[in-house]
Amino acid sequence: MNTNSLKNILAIATLLISSLSLQAQDLIITNEGDSINCKITKVTSRNVYFTFIHNSEVRETLLPLDKVKLQHPNYYKHSVLPPEKLKIKDYPSLRLAVSGGWSYRFGQIPRNLPREMKDYLNELKSGYNYGLDLSYYFTEYMGIGFKYSVYKSKHDALITLYETGSPVTTKTSDDISINFIGPFFTARFLNQSKKNAFIASSGIGYSQYNNNGFFLEPMSIKGSTIGFSADFGYDFGITERFAIGIQVSVLTGILTQYELSQGKVTETVKLEIGNYETLNRVFISAGLRFLD
Repeated sequence: MNTNSLKNILAIATLLISSLSLQAQDLIITNEGDSINCKITKVTSRNVYFTFIHNSEVRETLLPLDKVKLQHPNYYKHSVLPPEKLKIKDYPSLRLAVSGGWSYRFGQIPRNLPREMKDYLNELKSGYNYGLDLSYYFTEYMGIGFKYSVYKSKHDALITLYETGSPVTTKTSDDISINFIGPFFTARFLNQSKKNAFIASSGIGYSQYNNNGFFLEPMSIKGSTIGFSADFGYDFGITERFAIGIQVSVLTGILTQYELSQGKVTETVKLEIGNYETLNRVFISAGLRFLD
């Protein structure tokens, strides 16, 4: 084999190796006829997003679809892009939801109470709720999170008692708060543009009940229990990192005992079956969503 033949073989081999090393995975051809070796990361109704190498530098950019003549995924067998750049993630991993709205407590009112007292307790069922959910999605569809929720209800009235034979009118007031905190599992279903999403989650946590009220004299009731949460909502994307959402939440819990403080006396009251204090409530809310 002469020297010229050896040079030709080496030149061809060098060209083949260089060609393989410069190949990218996807191909974009513009309307002007330019070919772009790249990795397509996302396609929306308006743009195609892609990663490519320019002057040995990895860059991320986009082209309007009306300027793209052809997209050919997996056109090449090899890629010059670093492996970490080929791990495409076109969805937000973090979601912080801040919500507030109307809430209603479920629970049966004893039938043997006077009508006046029943009306008073019915007024206490309605309240407001606020809270936040912090979620991390390890895939597009599944994630875990942490919830903090506060329910508030307050009412006062003059109640007439007839237990002593002669009617006695007394001021009655309740200032109730129920706090819930705990982890949850969450599922998410994004639409095609990855901006809107249906969210569903459920979890278990710690629920605390506090009531500062007045009935014949000032009193305080405190208790805690295990609670459960379930949420169903929809996020409307405004930008890639910001959305507005609506949500329906159900939180449950049952107090079997509580601490009652009146004056200088504090005692533990154990409730009988059938007279448990239910903390069940539904929460309809709207709020802001921060995504990353």
